[in-house]
Amino acid sequence: MKIVAIGAHPDDIELGCGGLLLKAVRNGHNVYMYTLTRGSASGDPQERTKELIQSSKIIGADGLWIDNFEDTHLSNSHDLIGHIEFIIRKTQPDIVITHSLNDTHHDHRAIAASTIEAGRNVPNIMAYEIPLTKDFKPQIFYDISDVIDEKVELLNLFKSQMDKLYLKANAIKGLAEYRALQSRLNRKSNQLDASAYVEGFDYVEVFDHVEAFEVLKICVDKGFKLWNASPEKIGRSEYTIPKYAEMLEIVR
Repeated sequence: MKIVAIGAHPDDIELGCGGLLLKAVRNGHNVYMYTLTRGSASGDPQERTKELIQSSKIIGADGLWIDNFEDTHLSNSHDLIGHIEFIIRKTQPDIVITHSLNDTHHDHRAIAASTIEAGRNVPNIMAYEIPLTKDFKPQIFYDISDVIDEKVELLNLFKSQMDKLYLKANAIKGLAEYRALQSRLNRKSNQLDASAYVEGFDYVEVFDHVEAFEVLKICVDKGFKLWNASPEKIGRSEYTIPKYAEMLEIVR
């Protein structure tokens, strides 16, 4: 399966779905990352770009694209939609993961809206949550209990942003624990410790940390599995990077 994660700024993707991406790569799926700005409004863009590149290597992403839209000036425009569509046509994803439509940051909202239009032929689109997202409605829960410490370490790579409270380990773990509670999958089986097998009791895995997602679009096949992308449907035409772009492309 091919997964494309889209973010406005360096560290957005890691905050929202870093755990999912780490596990996806280890399970043999192809992961691609696309960041629209270099985060100049909150730090040195060169430093933040280097941090993002390092993060993509730790995740094991098959490809990373870093665009050069102006930070805090994104809008749901022809240019933005065109750039996102370029990445979608290039990677042919089965799943696109992006920002929430209800995010408080206007850059995030613009990318979410543009992704829906650019990904009109993608079968599955989900929205991730970051600690500052408000009015988030969790609908899909993904267990990251076994990689939560690695997710924290991944975000520690963004040293230029270490003054941000939402990048602290307690914020990252706290949100993941809260979503695990909401999922109702963090309960113990028959009041016993589900981490150990006890004869005569049903074994239920306990999810201590979860990443939550909103459904923007989900298609399932007759076997009730996620629908895979069709290259003919998405389009195979050879897109070139728009002439107004200054996009960095890093392919593993």
